Amino acid sequence: MIYTTKNTGAVFNWDEYFMKLKNGEVAAFNVESYFHNVRDLLSENAHLLALVLGDVLRKLLRGVQIQPEPRVLELGAGTGFLTRLLVTMYGGSGALVDNCRTSFDAYNRIKDKSENRITYQLEDLFALKVAEPFDIVCSFGLIEHFKEKQEILSIHREHCRPDGYIILIVPMDSFLTRAYYEVHPEINLGYRELLTKKTALEQIQTCGLQPVRAEASQGYVYDFLTVLCKG
Repeated sequence: MIYTTKNTGAVFNWDEYFMKLKNGEVAAFNVESYFHNVRDLLSENAHLLALVLGDVLRKLLRGVQIQPEPRVLELGAGTGFLTRLLVTMYGGSGALVDNCRTSFDAYNRIKDKSENRITYQLEDLFALKVAEPFDIVCSFGLIEHFKEKQEILSIHREHCRPDGYIILIVPMDSFLTRAYYEVHPEINLGYRELLTKKTALEQIQTCGLQPVRAEASQGYVYDFLTVLCKG
């Protein structure tokens, strides 16, 4: 599909454009209409997210030897999107942990091929006890909600095998991400940091984790950073 902007003439009038720019003029527009149009353009899309996240994960994990049939733990899992994608890519099994009943109910409404290989624990991740550590511990949109990140990152490391990997995904501080959160005020319900790549890596290293590689997304409705760390 080709996207074209709406205009009133067959040819763009550059003279008129630069004259208005010089005079500081702004064309009249319907604020409410434009706001809803931007919300529609910058809306979550599961199919697009799968394509973009799959692409960035392949870049992040290129050349990395993942344990055959890995056991994956996702903290603050929501609907487990990241784990479901990792299990699809690498096989193995997944465990999701979240104490939000709404997220748990939303997960149970999802039907995909990986559901019989994934378990969901409705539990506080800070009280989590596991029988043995996991090959991959991950989170998507979790650590940015904590001003002090030492404890939340230590939970990732605690449940990861010494030779395993930790995958952290956070929203980036970019124009696109800021625009996304501005037009979706209903999701701004608590503390959230938008992080640059430099700041995210500094915070992760300060908390004792060793980043192996970092990759930024391209083409989604907001920008996110993926960071791979050794367990």
